[in-house]
Amino acid sequence: MDAINFLWIYYSIEMSIEIIPVEMPIDITDMNDFLENLGSRVEGLLMDKDILVIASKILLKAKRLYIKLDDVEPSNKAVSLANKYNMDPRFVELILKNSSIVLGGVDGVLLTYIDNVLSANSGLDRKNIGIDMASLPPHLLRGSAEEVAEYIHREFGLKVAVLITDSIVYPLRMGTRQYVVDLYGLPPLIDYRGGRDLYDRTIQFTRMNLADEIASAAHLVMGEGDEATPLAIVRGVSYSYLDEDRVDDLYIKPSQCLYQTLYPQDMKNR
Repeated sequence: MDAINFLWIYYSIEMSIEIIPVEMPIDITDMNDFLENLGSRVEGLLMDKDILVIASKILLKAKRLYIKLDDVEPSNKAVSLANKYNMDPRFVELILKNSSIVLGGVDGVLLTYIDNVLSANSGLDRKNIGIDMASLPPHLLRGSAEEVAEYIHREFGLKVAVLITDSIVYPLRMGTRQYVVDLYGLPPLIDYRGGRDLYDRTIQFTRMNLADEIASAAHLVMGEGDEATPLAIVRGVSYSYLDEDRVDDLYIKPSQCLYQTLYPQDMKNR
């Protein structure tokens, strides 16, 4: 697939953004094998200050963060929810074990709160993981972006930002997009507060979620199905490299969220 070019305005500088898809074997079940495969595919392609975007599913496989549904014994609560929402009770049991709060659902999906994120099915997934298997929540990958970034620096002497992404849905909006579950090297936000708008008014509230925007751009070439393209290189974004993980900057408490009036009290108290 050809790379896709975008033009962005970023800090008032016009740039050409290049997104390069990278294919990789889908059944790697060892982190050392993942890093070796990664190195062989990006050698000579990756450049300093590139941003490497990695789908969480391939890392969950590499770190063996998945479970066989036949090994799960559903509880009475799981069976009840499964009957209500037309789901596999074994999968529902995993969702219950991995979520802080179950807020409800629709046919086939539960809405849950886990690791400061509202997500479908606690972030667990049965897609692209194997027959009668489920991947565990992607927040378990925290620290993996730094691990990959350090490997690339060690092997190639390059400093690249690494984003690990997963799918998410937004209220009243159809379809999935990507969000960042772990990152290293990239300041995740652009803070416009105190700046000026087109009419010379002071900007009061706006902060751009740069990390998630990059993740969603990479999603265009990575896909969601049988593309077998779990990696993408994003080139041309102007940023100051940080030797640290700043993913926590992306999270806010439920009590600070614009939608907080819709949340149950026990969630707002967290």
